[in-house]
Amino acid sequence: MFVYALLVGCIGLQEVPSGDSPGAQDEGTTIGGVALSLSSVDFGDVEVGDFAEQSVVLTNGGSGLSHVNVSVSGEGFSVDQVGFDLMKDAEEVITLTFEPEDLGDYTGKIAFTIDQSDHGQVPLTGRGIEPGTGGGDDTGGGDTDSTSGELTTDVPSLAFGTMDLGATMMKSVTVSNTGDGPLTITSATASDASFTLGGNLTPPRTLDPGEERVVEVTFSPSAEKAYSGNLVLQSDDPGAPKTTIAMTGTGENQCDVCSPRIDVNTGTSSDYEITDFFSFYGSKDTRTVTIGNDGDQDLDVSSVTVKNDFLATCGTFSLGGWKGATSVAPGRTTAFTISYTASGSCLDVSQKTIDANVIHILSNDPAEPDYIVEIGGAGL
Repeated sequence: MFVYALLVGCIGLQEVPSGDSPGAQDEGTTIGGVALSLSSVDFGDVEVGDFAEQSVVLTNGGSGLSHVNVSVSGEGFSVDQVGFDLMKDAEEVITLTFEPEDLGDYTGKIAFTIDQSDHGQVPLTGRGIEPGTGGGDDTGGGDTDSTSGELTTDVPSLAFGTMDLGATMMKSVTVSNTGDGPLTITSATASDASFTLGGNLTPPRTLDPGEERVVEVTFSPSAEKAYSGNLVLQSDDPGAPKTTIAMTGTGENQCDVCSPRIDVNTGTSSDYEITDFFSFYGSKDTRTVTIGNDGDQDLDVSSVTVKNDFLATCGTFSLGGWKGATSVAPGRTTAFTISYTASGSCLDVSQKTIDANVIHILSNDPAEPDYIVEIGGAGL
């Protein structure tokens, strides 16, 4: 078995090279404020059909949260994570894998994008050699004997409980080879599409005695019902070629209001009226009206209109700052202005019964689809 020596300290997270053996690395680098435990990876000699792995520790030495995207180029190289958030001073470990399919030298790169900016690459190298000549992780080929692999999992079942519709939760299953010989896992499947699989098992995969891999199971309910399924692992374990792990979960609409709910702030003591507009010698008095959403679904405001009193034309109310139909997410707001201008001494009073001097706010709020604000003012 190919062995790597990786020593991670509490500060600096530096890798200690293992002499001149393949896989020995340098002392790391920094990319976009994120420190890497190495600046190049050489997997050395790996038998064709076998694989070798190398861990890379990332530490965020920046001033805040960073989003990291990872991509690998080059035939035979892969990585177990492609994107994640990294808090300040936090660590993340990614695993690189080299699996040569042919003899010869391989080269590649792992590139890092930090907060949507390209920040650097780390070179990858490795060499594919003849099977049976040593190198990589032993896949169990060669002469057979009485030893065999044994598949063991750390949990017998996965219970996700009750979750909101559209939410996701991930749990993991550690799969180990507790036998005396190699174990080949030929497939890992979920019997229900609401449970999706990830992790670093990726069948077909051969595990040496004592080696383990992780299957990540993500549950995402889309309907209000109880879900059940099985994670099925097929292997060449002679005692249990098929291992089944039961998976359960329930989808539930956990909204509180389950609808949009309009909330209007007029800037006065009442959310349904503004009656103290004042226009002095034709000056304009302008007020701001804020529309909020206290519900837990989007509030769709289709229109805002102002109805003036067509009988008394001394003063005029006008709408400003409104750009048309809009959607207000739960907890968010939008706003518009109402201005009043009078041409002389007069008094404009709201007359809701004849639809005069009022504001209409039309939305999909089931309780108040036509929200009416009464407006009034005086001119001098």
